Amino acid sequence: MQALTNITKYLSKYLILVVLSCSLLMVMDPRNTTIMDITSTNTNIDESAASNPDETVWDSLSREFKLDHKVQTAQVQAEIRKLLADQNKLYQILTAAAPYIYFIQQQTQARGLPGELALIPFIESEFNPNDHSNKGATGLWQLMSGTARELGVKVKAGYDGRRNVVASTKAALAYFKDLGNNFNGNWYLAIAAYNCGQVKVESAVRRTGSKSFWNLPLPKETKYYVPKLLAVAEIVENPQKYGVALPAITNQPYFTAVKVDKAVNLTKLAKSSGINIKTLNTLNPDYKQGTVPKGKDSTLLVPIKKASVVQAQLGKPKAQTA
Repeated sequence: MQALTNITKYLSKYLILVVLSCSLLMVMDPRNTTIMDITSTNTNIDESAASNPDETVWDSLSREFKLDHKVQTAQVQAEIRKLLADQNKLYQILTAAAPYIYFIQQQTQARGLPGELALIPFIESEFNPNDHSNKGATGLWQLMSGTARELGVKVKAGYDGRRNVVASTKAALAYFKDLGNNFNGNWYLAIAAYNCGQVKVESAVRRTGSKSFWNLPLPKETKYYVPKLLAVAEIVENPQKYGVALPAITNQPYFTAVKVDKAVNLTKLAKSSGINIKTLNTLNPDYKQGTVPKGKDSTLLVPIKKASVVQAQLGKPKAQTA
């Protein structure tokens, strides 16, 4: 009798769990939303800091800094002086980071990478996703087309995924993850390799027998590249020390992704949704013709506050995790 009673209790609990699970699945049915999880990675992101409305993204990013900024070296000191000599430009570049830096910082954190890497676009593109070098490097992270394709970023007629902040950031950070592993956690060498290539750095290490970035015969650009990143990070971490005012960017997501199941003209969408066309172009520079084509992988980045408006404009296409 006692055994029967226990079985009955067990079945009752099981039925309750089944009902709750079914209810949860109904709520989470992707047909009920077009919003995509663009922060999806293989690791969890600690979003607790985002709950503090008074915290800036720079505060959150600084907590993720892991490198010695080598402020005692002449190279880093020289780069700090250059940055402080034109604080207007420094402020403008950091302001340009506003639409992207929260996402980049979250992706860096998710992979356990040094927070300093979130500032690489400061040097590469000044946080301009449309930046294009004379060598062919493009986007926030200045990826070459061959490298981009190797990292799974689409580059084709009418579309350049190197300009897409989500695709290019995930690709660049995956590359940094590999470089960090290849150089056994020596991030100075990994950062140098991102600039001039892994082969050149490895060759310099073999020739000199040194694993210290500061002692290696590397290209002139690379010799400035690493110290400049450290200088930017040092100022971001200690703005008061250097008499710098950082732009007040809240530690909150700025954009989200919406799945598109039909062709969308950005100019028309801007008018119908009340989103500034400049904002849409800033978030979606990967679509060269100003139109998001119909396709199973087509997505549109929009300000998170306007996501529901855009959803209403586009109907209810099937959601998909980025």
